[in-house]
Amino acid sequence: MLRQNPTKATLVSLLAFTASCGEPDPPASLFVPLSARQQLIRLSVDLVGTHPVEADLLQFESNPESYEAYVDRWMGDPRFLDRVLEVWNQRLLMRTGNTYFELEDAGLGGVDERMMGDVIAEEPLRLVRHILENDLSYAEIVTADHTMANPLLAQMWDIAIDPAATGWVEGHYQDGRAEAGILTMTTTWQRYPSMGGNASRHRANAISKMLLCDDYLSRPIVLNRAAVDQLTLDPEDAINSNIGCQSCHSTLDPLAANLFGFFNYDDDMGIDATIYRPENEEDWKFYAGKEPGYYGRPTANLEELALELTEDSRFVDCAVRTAWEGFTQRDLTDADWTELQPHTEAFVNSGLNLKALIRSVVVSEGYRAGRADDRELDDRLAGVKVASPAQLQGIIEDLTGYKWEFDGRDGLVTNDLGLQVLAGGIDSQFVTRRTYDPSVGMAFIQERLAQASGYAVALHDLDPARTEPTRLLHYVTLVDTPESAPEAFQQQIRALYLQITGEPLAENATEPAELVALWKYIWSVEGSATSAWGGVVSAVLRDPRVLTY
Repeated sequence: MLRQNPTKATLVSLLAFTASCGEPDPPASLFVPLSARQQLIRLSVDLVGTHPVEADLLQFESNPESYEAYVDRWMGDPRFLDRVLEVWNQRLLMRTGNTYFELEDAGLGGVDERMMGDVIAEEPLRLVRHILENDLSYAEIVTADHTMANPLLAQMWDIAIDPAATGWVEGHYQDGRAEAGILTMTTTWQRYPSMGGNASRHRANAISKMLLCDDYLSRPIVLNRAAVDQLTLDPEDAINSNIGCQSCHSTLDPLAANLFGFFNYDDDMGIDATIYRPENEEDWKFYAGKEPGYYGRPTANLEELALELTEDSRFVDCAVRTAWEGFTQRDLTDADWTELQPHTEAFVNSGLNLKALIRSVVVSEGYRAGRADDRELDDRLAGVKVASPAQLQGIIEDLTGYKWEFDGRDGLVTNDLGLQVLAGGIDSQFVTRRTYDPSVGMAFIQERLAQASGYAVALHDLDPARTEPTRLLHYVTLVDTPESAPEAFQQQIRALYLQITGEPLAENATEPAELVALWKYIWSVEGSATSAWGGVVSAVLRDPRVLTY
């Protein structure tokens, strides 16, 4: 059952008892908060994927009590939904870019395969988005009596949707399957295939990893030589009789037995293998021989399995862990469980509302801290965080208006060119954990992106025929030089740092003089103010504070 919270009366009694015993006040927090500016920059990058504007930074510095107002404001921004899906994909690992079958088999031969791969991956994540947008219980991820589809996915997987729909809407499979959120989505089971002697075990472990944060393959198992020989001769007999094997398979195999309606022994059926086949539901009898169940409790169908999952306290703990790890960039350790308890309580008390959970995380002292006055805690804390590829792209695009695209596709969000992985991200298949330590690859990506976007800004802002507002070059023109407008150059360079990093330069900073020298050097080579300012802007965009926050 879900963890229950103490009643109000119990809490009052405990407080009264503590007071009567003369207990001292609780110790002061060990967390040392970031500066006001750094806190707001962190919050904005995490919730909407961009830096806050200077007006908001000044307002927050003068009124730090407004922090939660900014939380609520940015959680209401549509970009917040994209950020949550990015975090949740780190758990579900759906964005592989695969189509799994030839598009011609579904009558979609004229569709760009790369684009279709993006669409397919979104099916489970769009359910998470649907839950967020409609303030539904997170339990809907496995209890929803529908899937999510757009017209392309509806045709690919044979899903009925509103014929007038153009975007993502609720839909229903046409092969008669009962629907239970991601447990019955074709995309889920194409992402996590299980054929032949594996007998749905890979899929059962996928459920455990995605929803319970429990990977059977990470469990320590010791097998003697006799057990290894037995596995070679008769795997199913070994699994059923060997104690070492049963330490996992006693619970894994009943979980797998729920999934045989999706089971196909081999992959020669093509796209027909995506059809749910009720006649296969009892094929578990020919493998492990264990009836469908969930940790000792029998289950008659996938809807019952879904309910058992939502009653497991690990279902709640895993959602809390996913949000906490995703928004703090910390790997959970045993020492962190007490820090997670307030978030768990907020989540449960809200009826498993994801927004309430995330809000609890981002308003916490641990999230707002830059360091801790405890060595062990400080070692676990992410005092400086690293932007994901999507966050880096969002920051640069918001500042410059430039989007790094290749053949019309976002270079830092899609897997097409491998840039996402090079920048520390994941491809959800071969690279499944983000890199939180700055690397050569990240620096290279930031450099190239800064060069392209810096020149784009210069072209735009220095265009004499420009009718739109300037983006970054607010104080100089195409004809200005360091000799003709020295004060404008100084003001412009300081403004670049303030707008791009969110931090003003010190009065005695050397950057203005150094970048004026850079401007002169590029001018001497190129004879172009556009190129010179493009170089200056790109230099500021390469500041580490753009990649870290």
